[in-house]
Amino acid sequence: MNHEVLERILEGRENPTNLSLSLLKDITENFSEDREIGHGGFATVYKGVLPNGNVAVKRIKSSHSIKETLFYREVDSLLNIEHKNVVRFLGFCASTDQIAIKIEGSKERIYAEVRERLLCFEYISNGSLRKYITDELRGLEWNTRYEIIRGVCEGLCHLHKEKQIYHMDMKPDNILLDNDMVPKITDFGLSRLDEMTQTMSKDRLGSLGYCAPEYWSQGKMSFKSDMYSLGVIIIELVTGQKALPINNNKVLRRWRHRWRKTGKETELVYQQVAKCIEIGLLCQEIDPSGRPFIWDIIDDIRQAEGVNGSIRNDSEYKFGQISPYSEDDDMLGIEPLELHFPFQLNKQMPCTIQLTNETGSYIAFNIEHMNPLSYCAQPQKDIMPPRSKCNIEITMQSQAKAPRDHTSEFTVWSTKVNDGLAIEDMDIIKFIKEAVNVVDEVNLDVVFEARSKKQKESIQFRQSNLYYRLQIMQSVWYVVWMHIRQSH
Repeated sequence: MNHEVLERILEGRENPTNLSLSLLKDITENFSEDREIGHGGFATVYKGVLPNGNVAVKRIKSSHSIKETLFYREVDSLLNIEHKNVVRFLGFCASTDQIAIKIEGSKERIYAEVRERLLCFEYISNGSLRKYITDELRGLEWNTRYEIIRGVCEGLCHLHKEKQIYHMDMKPDNILLDNDMVPKITDFGLSRLDEMTQTMSKDRLGSLGYCAPEYWSQGKMSFKSDMYSLGVIIIELVTGQKALPINNNKVLRRWRHRWRKTGKETELVYQQVAKCIEIGLLCQEIDPSGRPFIWDIIDDIRQAEGVNGSIRNDSEYKFGQISPYSEDDDMLGIEPLELHFPFQLNKQMPCTIQLTNETGSYIAFNIEHMNPLSYCAQPQKDIMPPRSKCNIEITMQSQAKAPRDHTSEFTVWSTKVNDGLAIEDMDIIKFIKEAVNVVDEVNLDVVFEARSKKQKESIQFRQSNLYYRLQIMQSVWYVVWMHIRQSH
């Protein structure tokens, strides 16, 4: 099979063009399940392998009937898009065959039309943004998140301003990241194609949680609908959650705690976080007319980059100025944030976390877990004096079968308390929930590390080898002891 045309397109030596169905079948091993890398209601994505690299082949499901004119109109749009923050289009395939189907109980046959519609894109190996969404305390550093936000905005600006295309299904799953963590928007062409097949349907294409309310309720789509989705993505990138932050300072407090540990705390990054939250909230205005256009967002993002490490302060932020850092206002340190249990069947497994109070205040904490019958934490609650550490041993009870990994399995609540209070004098759970001071909430994930057969054999070998050495040492000491005894 001749792959040279697609190889040259992939290398940038030729422009995207029509690709044969036989070629796309060959590089995906006839669309085998082993090559499947993604799927949705509209298309299945396969990894295509070439001698000089990989591509992504999107096979539109046969249940979606797309008119030829509409398909080629969208292909024309894709052919004209070239931007570093948009997945590169490499080619397309529109194949139609006739197959004969024998009628049961008759010698006659009917002839059916089989249509294949495929789109070919560059392959992005790092996966989607979805798997990198975490809260402020873990995962991607702020500068990486900020660059992703900027890249997504620039890619969407290219679609809106330069190409007059709205995406219709903006979400982390449709933002891919390359090896340098450069974001690339994908699936905008498929969204438009599917919408054209739904003109008489009440079905909606947008994803729950990201879809603009006017589109979800009335089917109205515009550039401002994409802006709503962008706002959700920005908030999720900053905080790890789609929910709107009630208090900007609480988000900044968590970032401040992380920056303090790494020495990356500057006024610039504070203002960037605040500005991104402001943009995210503004994009999620219920009234579409209250949302900004993407080119306005680009100006705000560039302004927040600052000049020579300083930020311009010619605009007011909704949440006011950021209070300067105070060591006594820091959070309770928790290490690690991900608990690794070396799992074995029918055996208790311990894991230790360390809490650190680096402030000059007393801090009360309480550890909650989703499955109290499966775990035991000692101590579960306590009051830590200033500048102290506390080790918590979490024991997983014996299990008859291997459990699954869990996110947010444990929650550590903490807040400052007055000097002199003792653990016996207060209901910490009630106190934390009714506290006047800031209450910090940190989720801990659980990962189980089942030992492989090879690891078990290695451990058994080391144990047997150690036992053998101990036996030799005992024999040697016995001979020495007998020799000493006889000499006396």
